[in-house]
Formats: sequence, C-alpha cells, structure tokens
Amino acid sequence: MGPLKAITSCYLNMFNFVGRARRAEYWWFALFMFLAYAVVQVATVIYVLRNPWLLDSLNSPAAMQALLLQNSSVNDWGAYALVGKIVFIWLPHLSVTIRRLHDTNRSGWYIFVPFLATIAGIVGGTFIFMVTLGQGAAIAMFAMLVVPLVVNIWFFVIMCLPGTHGNNDYGPDPIPNRKRKPPAHPAFAPRLPPMSRLRSRPFDSRK
Repeated sequence: MGPLKAITSCYLNMFNFVGRARRAEYWWFALFMFLAYAVVQVATVIYVLRNPWLLDSLNSPAAMQALLLQNSSVNDWGAYALVGKIVFIWLPHLSVTIRRLHDTNRSGWYIFVPFLATIAGIVGGTFIFMVTLGQGAAIAMFAMLVVPLVVNIWFFVIMCLPGTHGNNDYGPDPIPNRKRKPPAHPAFAPRLPPMSRLRSRPFDSRK
C-alpha cells in the first residue's frame, strides 16, 4: 500500500471503527499528519513574524483580549480550525489506530492505555511525594515520568507489530495472500499430529 492509497483509505474510513488496518495504512497516515503539522507550524510562525502587532498581542493578555473584542472573526476562525482538526486529523487518526489494534488481534480500548498510564503516573507520583513529605521524590519522579514513557514505548511497539495471519476476532486479513514467516530453525517449527507424521514419512520398500 502506497502513501496516497493509505491516506485516502484513512479518510474514507474515518467513521469506520471495525475491521483491520495494516501497518502501511497507519504509518503512512502518521507521516502525513507529522508533515501537515510541520507545515502549519512553519506557516503560523511566518505569519506572526510578518505581523509584529500580533506578536505584541501574544505577549500581552490585555492586548489579546482587546484584539478578540475588536475582531469577532478571530473566534469564528478558531471554531473553524477546531472543526477542521476534528474532521481531518482526529477522527481518521482515531479510526485507523483502533483498526491497527484490531489487526494485531487487540481490542480498540487499548488506545486508552497510554493516557491512563500517564494519569496514573502523575496522580501516583504526586501522592507518593505528598505522603513521604518529599523524601520519596525519586520514586515520585519515576512514577510520573518513567512509567508513562515505558507504556508509550510499549504502545509504539504494538503499532509496529505485523497483523495476525488470516482471519482474527476482528475480521479478515487486510493483506491478501499474506506469507507466513518460516521459522528460523526447524526446532521452532510446529509439531504435526501423530497421524500426519506417519503420512509424511518417506515410503521405504525394504520394510
């Protein structure tokens, strides 16, 4: 699956939260989002630098409030930007992530694991810090920083894993005629049933 086909598939299936999505579809869209964010950020910086009055407004809350009161269209553009982000970024990304989890035969609810780990780390670290009166600062920092990092790395690895071969609990294989990777050593090959082993033996006419 090429980048254009993957991006098109994500937008056509932005409301589809069932079925499976292969790795190419997920990662091509992730790259597309990264480049889109980069372009928007660069364009925003250039626009602000070319309008010094806007930069001054950003540095002064009172000036920013006056700007918003004088230009009601700013609020409208902010609403348009929010709707555009939901439709063109958030929804297709959510959909393809859930379908990518399905491809590894995991529930789409796994998408909340990194978020819950981050919340648990922050709450747990703060609780440890308060209970130990600062003496458990190292443990608190471990809970707030290391635990969410490890969980996010784990989630990243899951997104990189190949999908299950053939049908799974969430639908048919999105890659037709997917080739099963042969074992690295015959010792890791699946064992055949006893009758199959007998049939697979070469015929010896001397017996």
